[in-house]
Amino acid sequence: MIATATDYKALIETMPSGTVSILSDVDWHEYEELLEDIGEATHLRLTYDNGRLQIMSLSPEHEGIAGLLPHLILVLAEELDLDFLGLGSTTFKQKLKGKGTEPDDCYYFKNFKKIAGKKRLDLSVDPPPDLAIEIDISNSSRMKFPVYAAMGVPEFWVHDSDEMRFYALDFDRYVEITHSELFPFLTPQTVVFFLRKGEEGAVAMAREFRKWVKAQVGKQQ
Repeated sequence: MIATATDYKALIETMPSGTVSILSDVDWHEYEELLEDIGEATHLRLTYDNGRLQIMSLSPEHEGIAGLLPHLILVLAEELDLDFLGLGSTTFKQKLKGKGTEPDDCYYFKNFKKIAGKKRLDLSVDPPPDLAIEIDISNSSRMKFPVYAAMGVPEFWVHDSDEMRFYALDFDRYVEITHSELFPFLTPQTVVFFLRKGEEGAVAMAREFRKWVKAQVGKQQ
């Protein structure tokens, strides 16, 4: 595909919120040029997999869920005394593997000290996030599975149509798991339950979730 960042930008400007465009035969240079051209556009997510480019425009519903999840992660980290770094929708890419993506949210727990203070990450030497999160409203994150797997992201959560699914990396593919490996007492159903409470307000949700987490930690002691 012979195109310029300006051509792609024109396409993006016509995309309604909550829609996705998939382009074929996009070379790596075009992908990187587009990343640079759109800069820190928070309403877009780009995923690249060996010439296939997915451009997703986010919806308000998507952002509502995305805004609640960090409150739950913070409570978990505080109650388990786990320090962490959240890098949001940072672009992760590996040229040699021809893959790149931007999660809806991501976190470093075990490896946060290895990337703390870095302005740019290079996945050829830096570790991937310990957890990546995707929120599917009208579009599927299925294209991102092989991308995250190639990057070595160990745990991957997908929120889709009022359901949450957890996945763990098993060699080169993801398998669905019933409990988080980072937080062994946490199930996808529990996350969905408290996200629904978040409709009443983030503070009320976090307060109730903290009580629940404390109870789970108490059972393990």
